[in-house]
Amino acid sequence: IGVLILLFVAWQLWWTDVLANRAYAETRGQLTQEWGVDETAGREPPPVTATYGKPFGLMYIPALRDRVWGVPIVQGTDLALLQNGLGHHVSSALPGEVGNFAVAGHRTTYAAPFADIENLRQGDEVIVETKNGWYIYELDRSEVIEAAEGWVLDPVPGKPEDTKPTEKLITIYACHPKFSAAQRYVWFGRQVDEYSKAYGTPPAIEAYG
Repeated sequence: IGVLILLFVAWQLWWTDVLANRAYAETRGQLTQEWGVDETAGREPPPVTATYGKPFGLMYIPALRDRVWGVPIVQGTDLALLQNGLGHHVSSALPGEVGNFAVAGHRTTYAAPFADIENLRQGDEVIVETKNGWYIYELDRSEVIEAAEGWVLDPVPGKPEDTKPTEKLITIYACHPKFSAAQRYVWFGRQVDEYSKAYGTPPAIEAYG
């Protein structure tokens, strides 16, 4: 029984990472091929669209680049979808939209993209790549909340649910502490820039490749 338990733990902590990293690489390749060359005229990218269960973007966090560098963003947060990347809450805003762009990710297993979410700091960038655009967010505060607290998904987190948003916000979160789902470690931020791929590439992407 002890051996079986050890094998199961090894599968959870190692083999799921292998499978997830393989899936991430395949998805990145597929998206790059599907996106092709951006021919957007002007600086402003066109609106982002997403289909449930499908990837629509890639996320880069320079401060966590060993784990979050070109990680697929999938539309939906079901457990099966989170095995293939980060999950976007379908009820929240998409990149470039006014409102709250809310994204969840694993902290353990399946490549654990948000394993080191607690190491992020105020001012760190979160960069999102889509078919035609780049969206740059800057983090400004973090909070640990109970698992049942859903206000972090509101259009303006921390404000009444019916508050009309006026900014382009981002919320990223993962389970807390590691190996527990009792709480959530959450980072909040706001979009500071966006532009079409035809206009250029974010400096951080060029710096780290």
